[in-house]
Amino acid sequence: MTLKRGDPLSSYSHWNTALAGCADGLLIVDFELEQYWLPDAQPLLLTALYCIRGGALQVAVTDQDLVAGAYSPAQQFDLWVRQHHLVRAAPGLPLELLPTAIAKPWGRELWYTGVEQRGVCDFGAPGGRTPIPWLQAVLPQEAAGTPGQALLLLKILDPVPQPVTGDLYFELHETKREVYVVSQVDESAWPDGTGYIRYGFDPGQVAASAGEQDFRSKYLAAVEAYEKVRRVLDELPAGEPASPAQRALEQQLREAMHSFTCLRPLRVGDVLVVPPLLPHALQHGVRTIEFQTPVYERKILSFAQQVLTQDHWDTREALDQALLCPPHEAPFECLRQESGVLVERIADCPDFEVRRVRLERGVSITLQSIADYALVLVVEGELALAGSTYRAEQALLVPRGYQDRLIAVNPTQPLVLLLALPRR
Repeated sequence: MTLKRGDPLSSYSHWNTALAGCADGLLIVDFELEQYWLPDAQPLLLTALYCIRGGALQVAVTDQDLVAGAYSPAQQFDLWVRQHHLVRAAPGLPLELLPTAIAKPWGRELWYTGVEQRGVCDFGAPGGRTPIPWLQAVLPQEAAGTPGQALLLLKILDPVPQPVTGDLYFELHETKREVYVVSQVDESAWPDGTGYIRYGFDPGQVAASAGEQDFRSKYLAAVEAYEKVRRVLDELPAGEPASPAQRALEQQLREAMHSFTCLRPLRVGDVLVVPPLLPHALQHGVRTIEFQTPVYERKILSFAQQVLTQDHWDTREALDQALLCPPHEAPFECLRQESGVLVERIADCPDFEVRRVRLERGVSITLQSIADYALVLVVEGELALAGSTYRAEQALLVPRGYQDRLIAVNPTQPLVLLLALPRR
């Protein structure tokens, strides 16, 4: 057993070289991790564990105090992993991503890769979980993504089915790109299976205006009229209901404001690539899988509830730069189609792409070597990969260079999964 202090990856490199082929060993490295996702936070004091047995490396990391006993290196490593519920990671093998629920006024989000002030997601293993940035800091060969850099953001949007309450912010992003894949439409909200997203503005109203600036001015006036009554309702004392007259005025002005926008229909399986500067708002009861650029930035044009994360709307500034209508959408690119196999590129963004893979029962395909890393989320069916089975809404990170077969193992339904690949 070897004890060191300092950079864990550098310490591991020197230690591994010094082992010179020895079959077993345990390296313990105390180090500090900057919490880049929190403002003005003190560094975390962590301990990296590197265990080599039979020439194979396993890695773990913890913030707990470790007490050693009279054990062999491998036995001591196994004991600490069990005691402290750690993820035992092997460089070069996939890592499960555990969802973290984030409450929203319109419902909730399930994050798989988020690392920011509002929450930090974990890698998982049977009986253990470890925050993503901790394991990134200690795994050789950037096997969990580059240390200190956010992964491509994967999450699920899960709005409640009640109208208005379950409608998201009408917002735009200046740089962030989002890809939505509809996974469920709540039939209590949308009995015919067709839900909606508020997506850009009504083409008819744009065309009927005396130019784009005239349209923007009329929409801004409608939003500002609604915002006044919204502020009155938001400032009512807790527990005091709005009067019937206030409720009627709120509904009237909300409908007038929304009349300027366009509602786009969505059904299960639909894909929507939201470009920067296009205002959008997913509607109640439409559950979607989302991949997005890992930055937190948005401008809120309007919201039919109280905004809790900021004390203002950004309507005027956002509207000045907003796209009024969506750009042309390219069809999916078919990458592979043969008996029982369909692979499509459903999103082709400058900083990442998303593929949808469909395998019929019992079919498998080879996952080609990954250039950086890949995020995989099962939509339906069951995936067998690297000795583990993943079901619907389970996700994993596949490291750089990994090659194996994706196998559809559920005997009653095909496998559908999403594969996201970042681009540097």
